[in-house]
Amino acid sequence: MFQMSYFYSGLGCDYIHHVDQTNGVLNVVSPDFFYIRKDGSLLLRSANPDVIKALYRRKLKVVPFLSNHWDQGLGRSALKNRVLLAKQISNAIEELNLDGVNIDIENLTEKDRQAFTDFVRLVRKGIPKRKEVSVAVAANPFGWTKGWHGSYDYEHLAKYADYLMVMAYDESRSAGPTASVGWVEKSIQYALIQKISPQKLVLGLPFYGCCWMQGHSASQAISLSLVNSIIKRHNGTIIFDTKSQSLKAVFTVKHCKGPWPQGTYTLWFKNEQSLIAKIKLVQKYHLKGLGSWSLGQENTSVWDTVFNNI
Repeated sequence: MFQMSYFYSGLGCDYIHHVDQTNGVLNVVSPDFFYIRKDGSLLLRSANPDVIKALYRRKLKVVPFLSNHWDQGLGRSALKNRVLLAKQISNAIEELNLDGVNIDIENLTEKDRQAFTDFVRLVRKGIPKRKEVSVAVAANPFGWTKGWHGSYDYEHLAKYADYLMVMAYDESRSAGPTASVGWVEKSIQYALIQKISPQKLVLGLPFYGCCWMQGHSASQAISLSLVNSIIKRHNGTIIFDTKSQSLKAVFTVKHCKGPWPQGTYTLWFKNEQSLIAKIKLVQKYHLKGLGSWSLGQENTSVWDTVFNNI
């Protein structure tokens, strides 16, 4: 089964270390080499040729992701200057001997829908067919046509992209699952009724949980690799929610330490059983494979216990 993972905010040595933890399971790694300037042009960061070569020695495709990091102004600047930006991406791929680009522009609206699709068309046109163009799209289990979800024209994006990476996470706006199995399945079903081949869909998994402090609406993302130590430190209680196939931990911080003010917290996260439930959906609907955000946040044991056994 095809597997890709994003890599965000790290040094070159971190890329290699985390890739080596996967035991050869990954096909594609998408590091954060491509950023957007205020004028909509391309900004390269950390694109070290030695790191790229080291990843190639590990038989990986290197497909950097281009992101506006939720900044709507940057996203719209990119679309306004999309002809130039698409050319710059093409040039960077050629100069650095990269395998393509993953386009991860978020927080636009239905007003940007056509321009965004046209940008993907331009990127595809400027890159050799053997190179990959993929697009990260918002999960849309309820068929929303306005706001962020409305900016993604699944059907037409799939005509230009090798695959769409469905960001099936960040489900809950108050204390609740990061990606319940029912919500994820509805997201897959929505994508499939957009006249898209299952082999053009990659299901995105979160390698993090979300934590809410009682009385506050904002959540904090917590890497799965840190979850158990946090719960243990604060004597938290864990339950497995069968319906969502997720775990919920409740703990109380009695003395303010570091980033944790005093209070009661609810942390929703995933374990191996949760991940397997999502993998079964990929198999059920015959999707292309799996994506994940982001490499280095996971418990490294999952590469052996879950992903190596697909």
